[in-house]
Amino acid sequence: MAPIPPQDLTPTSLINAKGAQLKFWIVKTNEVAEKKILNLSGTNDVLRERLAVYYGVDLTVNPAAETVTAPTLDESIRDRQWADLEALGVEWRNTVSAGAIFKLIKITYHIVPEQQINGLGSTSDLFQQSAQSSRMRKEVMETRSGTFTSSGSLPPLPLPQDTPPSNFPTTPFHMSTSSAQIIPTAVADQTVLAPTPPSSHLTTTHAAEAQREVAILGDLSTAIAGLERCEGLRHVIRQIESGEVQTIRDRYGPSEVGRRGTAHASWPKYSNLVSKRERLGRVLEQDFGGDKERFFTFFSVPPPVSKKRKRAADEPAPPEEHFRSFRKIVEAIPWRDIDLVTERRNPAYLDRDGEFADTLWREKWGTKNSWEVWREIGKEHYVKLKG
Repeated sequence: MAPIPPQDLTPTSLINAKGAQLKFWIVKTNEVAEKKILNLSGTNDVLRERLAVYYGVDLTVNPAAETVTAPTLDESIRDRQWADLEALGVEWRNTVSAGAIFKLIKITYHIVPEQQINGLGSTSDLFQQSAQSSRMRKEVMETRSGTFTSSGSLPPLPLPQDTPPSNFPTTPFHMSTSSAQIIPTAVADQTVLAPTPPSSHLTTTHAAEAQREVAILGDLSTAIAGLERCEGLRHVIRQIESGEVQTIRDRYGPSEVGRRGTAHASWPKYSNLVSKRERLGRVLEQDFGGDKERFFTFFSVPPPVSKKRKRAADEPAPPEEHFRSFRKIVEAIPWRDIDLVTERRNPAYLDRDGEFADTLWREKWGTKNSWEVWREIGKEHYVKLKG
C-alpha cells in the first residue's frame, strides 16, 4: 500500500509543480519517514517521477479532466474536529494559566426547594399524604420511646383502586414496642435532605490537579525561555549536543515527528524554536560530518565595524568570535537546495544520455559539501532574494 501523500499533492498539482514545490514535498516526505527516502538531486521531471512512484500517483491523468470537488462528509467532520480540539487546547491553557480549574464538562445544578417539589403533585393528595406521614412518624417515635399507649391499629395504608380483594390484608397491623424495634431509625428520622456539597477531598484533588497543570505550563515556559537565551551559534550547538532540545521534544512534542499526535497544548506555539535547532543539528552532522571546527569556520563572519569609530590598522581585533545567525542558516537551506538543483542541470555534469552523473560532480567539487559548493558557485545568500 502506497504512503498517504500530502494533502496538496494531487496528479494535477504534481504535473504542474516547479522545482521549489517538488523539493518541498521531498523534504517533507523524508521528515515524515525520519530517513532519506527520496533524493533531492535531478531535474524537475526526475523529482516528479520519484514522488509519483513513491506515492503511487498516476501522472497520465488529464489535468483538464480533473475537477475540484467539495470536501467529503468525513473530511469536513475531521477538519471541524481538529479545529475544535485546537480551540479547546487554547481554552485549557488560558484557564490553567489564570489559576482556575479547567473542566471538560461543566456540571451545573441547584437545590430545588421542597415546596416546589410538593407543588408538582395534587394539593389534596399532598395534604392527605402529609397528614398520614406526620401521624405515622409521631406514633413510631412514641412507640420507640415507650410513651405510645394507644392499642388501636395504625390507619390503613391506601391501596390502588384496581387492587384485587385477594391482596387485601386479612388482619390489621398493630404497633407495639417490640415491633417498633425492627423499624429502622432512618424511617422515623427521615427528612428531606439537601444535596451534599463537594467534600474537601475533592476540592483538594482539583486544586492539586490545577497546580500540576500550572507546573507543566511553567516547566515548558522555563525550558523554552532557556532555548531563547542563546548567545550565538556555539551556544545553540551546545543546546543540541546536551540533549536539551531532544528532551523538550520528547516531553512536550507529538508522539510522531511530522504528524499530529498527542502533544502539549502549547506545543504549536513553540515547535518552531525546537525544529529550527533540530535542522541546524542535521546541518552539522550530515553536511559537515560532525566536524565542528569546519562547521564554525564556514559560518564565521567578520566582526562588525562601528560607524562612529573605525578600528586603526595596528589596533588588535577583539577576541570574541562572530558567527552567522543560526536562524539565517536554517532559513537558507531551501534556497541552497534550489540553487544546487539548478547547478546540477549544467551540461558539465550530464552523461551521454543527458542524465546527471555524480562522478562528474565529484570530479569538479571533490569532498566539498553542499554549503561549500553553494559558496563556490557564487549563489550563497541568507536573505530572501526578490523575484
